[in-house]
Order: sequence, then structure tokens, then C-alpha cells
Amino acid sequence: MILVTNNPKVSKEIKEIPVCFLEVEYGDVFKEVRRLIVEDKMILLTHPLSGSIKPNETYYKSVVLKPSSSDSIDIESLDYIDQGIEVYQKFMKNKMRPNWTQKVLEDFAFVDYYLIKDTLTRIPNH
Repeated sequence: MILVTNNPKVSKEIKEIPVCFLEVEYGDVFKEVRRLIVEDKMILLTHPLSGSIKPNETYYKSVVLKPSSSDSIDIESLDYIDQGIEVYQKFMKNKMRPNWTQKVLEDFAFVDYYLIKDTLTRIPNH
């Protein structure tokens, strides 16, 4: 299992599984997840659009994947991440995110951290 994130709080606090911390934009997290699905044959364990925060309202995203037991691309995972990329692009095109204060960014980091931390407790055998 691996957790891909651009959230420094997640990178600092999550110790249960390997974390791939990327200093990139939200949409670039999706690009890396897509690469892992295609090139490394990983399978999504969390939905790319989990939570109720729109992609143009936050800077942080965390996604959990696991290795596939097959050598083929998991089409369902690929579909989900491609849909996530489309939604991200649509929201960013329609309304760019505000220039949030540091305090608001910390709040968004906490929300993403809390969501992924809670989710990890629900994934069997992590």
C-alpha cells in the first residue's frame, strides 16, 4: 500500500504506510496516481474525489493505492482517476481557487489529514 499526497501534515503524521509526498499542485497528485495505476499496475483504495471539498477550493489531496496482483491495468481505477482529473480541470477552468491565508491552508491540510487518517482505519489489513 502507498499513500500519495501533497499535504505536508499527512506526510509528517502518517506512519502506518509508506507515504509518497509530492510538493506539487492538487491536480499533479492525480497525474502521479494515474502514472502509478498505468505504469506500476496499482489499484485505487480511495476515491480520488473523496470528501466534499471541491478541487478548486483546497490545495491538498491524499490518495491510497495498493499493488495489483495482476500485470494488467485496473480499468476501474483508471476510470476513477481519469474522471477525477476531468472534474479537477472543469472546476479549475470555471473558478480558480482563492489566495488563501496560511491559517486557511492549515485548516484544509487538517481536513485532508483527518479524512485520510479515518479512511486508513477502515481499510482491512493496512
